[in-house]
Order: sequence, then C-alpha cells, then structure tokens
Amino acid sequence: MTYNKFKKDLEQGHKYEKLALDYLDYDHFERKEGYFKEYDFVFSKDGKEYKVEVKSDRQSAITGNMAIEYECNNKPSGLTSTTADFWMYFVVHKDRDDCYKIPTNELKGLVKDCRKVRGGDGYKSKMYLLKISECKKYKIFK
Repeated sequence: MTYNKFKKDLEQGHKYEKLALDYLDYDHFERKEGYFKEYDFVFSKDGKEYKVEVKSDRQSAITGNMAIEYECNNKPSGLTSTTADFWMYFVVHKDRDDCYKIPTNELKGLVKDCRKVRGGDGYKSKMYLLKISECKKYKIFK
C-alpha cells in the first residue's frame, strides 16, 4: 500500500468516526489518540459506556454487500478482535451515506452463513460478505 492511499484511507476513517457522532445521542464522547484495534471510540449515555467500531465502505454501494473483516495477516482482526458494543457501518454512495448501527453480538450471528472472501491491500484480509438487504432493521437516520 502506498503512503498516499494509507493517508487517504485514514482520513476517510476519521471523517466517518466524526460523522457517526451525528447519529448518536450521548452525554460524553472520548476518542483516544493512536491506534486501537478493539474499537474506535467510546461514548456514554445515562451513565452507561458504549464502545463503537466505525467502518465506511465505498464498494458496498456497488456490490450490495458489507465487507466484515475477521482476519488480517493470519491474525484475528475486525469482528474477531473487537471489544466494541456495536458497529456503525457507513455505505458510501456518490450522493449520500447510509448508516447501519449493528450490535456486535448480532453482527456475529448475521455473518455465520455468509460467503467468505479475501480482499484488502494485497488480499491479506479475510472477510465475510454480508448482504445489505439483511441489515435493513439496523439502518439509522440523523
């Protein structure tokens, strides 16, 4: 992966982490600096804390699938390594973003029978392809 692609992907990730806050009702928000593979940020509401993983995917608008990573470089990643309470998955269209807020335990159940593929940079990641149509009840609006 080139540095420019990495930087662009990182910038997109931060953009959607900020956008995710527009979809949440929270009292307090915390994003630690640095890299945390277990989750992206924490927010609290009514004294309860929630960890969130945020994903954004331009290809999903074309394929109709969410790509849910579970392994990278032969190590657990994504869904198998997260400690997040839920995932916020943005399907990025040319003219809009669709947001899905899926509890992690339910996401693990949804992917059980999904097709597995390799992808990402150098095809080093393994992921489930989850049909967006299976996630309609999780779509949220601002």
